[in-house]
Amino acid sequence: MVGGLGRGGRINMSMKIAANILMIAGLALAIVPVGLRPVQAQQQEAQIKIDGKWVRKVVFIQPAQKQGEVRDSGASLKTDPDLEATLEKADRYREEKQYGIASKLWQSVLERSGDALFSSDGQIYYSLAEQVERIIASLPVESGLASYRITADANAREIMAEAGDAYDERALKLVVRNYFLSSIGDDSALTLSAIYMDQFDFVGAYRMLEKITKNYPDPSVSLSEVESRMAICQAMMGEEKNARRHLQSARQQQGQNELLLNQVESSISQMLQRKNSLSTKAGFLMPLADRDRGGVMPALPRRYFSGKMKPVWQYYFAPKSTRLADINKIKPIFGEDVLSRAADSVSAKEKLMIEKWKRGKWRPTGDLLFYKDQVYFKTAIDLSVWDRSANNGDVLWRPLWQNRYELDDHTRTMVELRRRLNRGRLNIKQSAELPGDDHEVQLFADRIASQMSIQDGVLYTIEGPRVEDAPHQSTFNRNNIRFNAFSRRSRSNQLTAYEAESGKLLWTLPPIDNAASAPEVAATEEKAFENFDMVDINDGTEESPWLQTGGFMSTPVAYGGLIIVPVNHGGAISVYALDPKQDGKTVWKSYLCDESETGANPYSPVNLSIDGSDLFASCGLGVVFIVDPTTGLIRFAKRYERNGEMHFNSGRWGRSYPQMKFESWLTDTVIAYGRQMVCFASDAKQIEAHDRNTGELIWRGEVAALESKVDYLLGVKDGILYAAGPETILAFDLQREGLMLWGGTALFNGKVSYGRGMLTSDAIYIPVENQIIKFSLQGNKGKPIRLKTANVELGTEAPVGNLFSDGQKIWVQGANRVYALGPGKKQNSETED
Repeated sequence: MVGGLGRGGRINMSMKIAANILMIAGLALAIVPVGLRPVQAQQQEAQIKIDGKWVRKVVFIQPAQKQGEVRDSGASLKTDPDLEATLEKADRYREEKQYGIASKLWQSVLERSGDALFSSDGQIYYSLAEQVERIIASLPVESGLASYRITADANAREIMAEAGDAYDERALKLVVRNYFLSSIGDDSALTLSAIYMDQFDFVGAYRMLEKITKNYPDPSVSLSEVESRMAICQAMMGEEKNARRHLQSARQQQGQNELLLNQVESSISQMLQRKNSLSTKAGFLMPLADRDRGGVMPALPRRYFSGKMKPVWQYYFAPKSTRLADINKIKPIFGEDVLSRAADSVSAKEKLMIEKWKRGKWRPTGDLLFYKDQVYFKTAIDLSVWDRSANNGDVLWRPLWQNRYELDDHTRTMVELRRRLNRGRLNIKQSAELPGDDHEVQLFADRIASQMSIQDGVLYTIEGPRVEDAPHQSTFNRNNIRFNAFSRRSRSNQLTAYEAESGKLLWTLPPIDNAASAPEVAATEEKAFENFDMVDINDGTEESPWLQTGGFMSTPVAYGGLIIVPVNHGGAISVYALDPKQDGKTVWKSYLCDESETGANPYSPVNLSIDGSDLFASCGLGVVFIVDPTTGLIRFAKRYERNGEMHFNSGRWGRSYPQMKFESWLTDTVIAYGRQMVCFASDAKQIEAHDRNTGELIWRGEVAALESKVDYLLGVKDGILYAAGPETILAFDLQREGLMLWGGTALFNGKVSYGRGMLTSDAIYIPVENQIIKFSLQGNKGKPIRLKTANVELGTEAPVGNLFSDGQKIWVQGANRVYALGPGKKQNSETED
């Protein structure tokens, strides 16, 4: 609880406020040198290089559209013409001052609006419920508002009476959502703000308080109390100017407590003077939406990273293994002769794959998970779990079945188009750097199929259709490729839950007993969505409370005893809240958007992340959503500019159909930082930070202007966001709204990184060909500080892949292999800079 601001009733701030706020704030913000600012929304600045030097405060000019480049508005969002017609009808009754009839219509829209959105500019889409609230709030208080409250008050009080607890969060949210303008709407919002403050969700608390000051016409709560709480929330988010503005407003309200306000001001001043803010997340793990690449990994022992390094243990599977029995025969390699045994295990097919890996400058898609004493690794057809000590060859557990990897619809279409291209039938722009067959796509492109996460001791993993232990047989039928219709990234898969320690199967969706085969599921989805036009999947057409069709686009995030996961129904993206204790039973579901005809990156997961009372969803379709994780209601959606090049132009009988090729961020990620939601999209080359309460642009960074490409996130530490690419690292200061600190130039002496680096609590580690380079978290005059370089000998001639630290050793995920590296021995080959 924050200094009596919680459940003791109305504001009861005491002398404890100063101590509590300072305790919550944590460590002081890092003082960093002034660097290069990205584009500011108001000032239209850009960061570019002229004669090798970064130049600031350059007027931003939209880059000219390149030849073949396509830009569009992205996904189709759900608006409801019927509800809008109801609003128009209600407006006519309002003009005739028949407020009773108009109120019934307004209330029906509030209760039925669900995930319907409203926009006045086509850029920021708000919940239709907010539009209704603004209309009702504008009514004359003694006639119109009083007429509305006759029914609204009774319903709101009934909800609270049935809850039986004045601090029931779900009941309070329902009142604020459907009956905010009732007589108890402001009280409910104030109580809800206290609950959020107790949970350290100061953004959510501020949102509730702002609804009172902006949208409630006749508040009965103390506005001095409201403004004081708003001041505290802003201070905790690091917004000094706004905090003092709200404190000054609190002093101007009637009935203020001067002594109390002085205490609040003293607490805020001490906090801001020390530059302490909860929004820095200093000392906390700050998971990115790509949950298995957490904000900070554990630091390695001091003497671990020195000299030449080699594996002390490794496990592998043949790149084209398709039988569980074959994979079970392969044992880990460890011992003194690990390098020679590893070299002997490399087949001709794997050597060819490694050559293509280097030539195409690919990165492995796989990740490792660590939980207690176990490490989790996905093979081509199953999941393997090993002892993290890496000193023996015994597998701890693995499933007893094989699951088949299948290409998504978009990749299937492109495979067939490339086949016809090779036969001279089509004129298609093709990249030779793309992974070709389904095994290469699985290992180096498809980041959705590789998804795993652990929530509350349960491992969730995405699996393909379950098959018996038999040779792989593709279900791909070239005759099913439809031209003159854009290909979606829809797929058929399953979400499976295991007890993380024992491997006990808990449940799977769709349920195993009812799960259709891959062709049957595809046919079902084809029929259901062949005439899809903004279909509301919340219409109750699904009889079963357990999801029966659709493809999971990532593994879940946890919230309030539920897990929330994105699902693709034939191109329609939705989020589902599931009850893990009832075998994944659906609690609520909310439609987000339909895929654009210009396509999307088929391999980027629909990443979800939660901060406080906000669920962020980025779909890679030109729009980012904020959803209430308790109810599934969309708070608002914000469009951003997509940019890419035309991928192909094909069709029969002279018809053409464009789709976009994106070379942007590898994943769609939203990072919540104070009031900012920082968006990294697979279909946009820029970074954009928006206000998570209003959707307004705060800052924008044009990374396309950098000398070297950055395309994935390393993590966040002490308010500094680190990103990397094949040849560089980049550091942004989120506390200073996107201030670039250092990086962006080629840093690896002409070499290329073929994997993803890692961020630990004390350093950055980047895999570069057969080396791992250690960088400081700090820079110097716009350049990173390079600490050490260690040569790595894997024995397979493969480059070093994705890096992970468990606090004891470095682990490497190298496509079809996982390595545990031992501490290096001091040699002359070690480089220190």
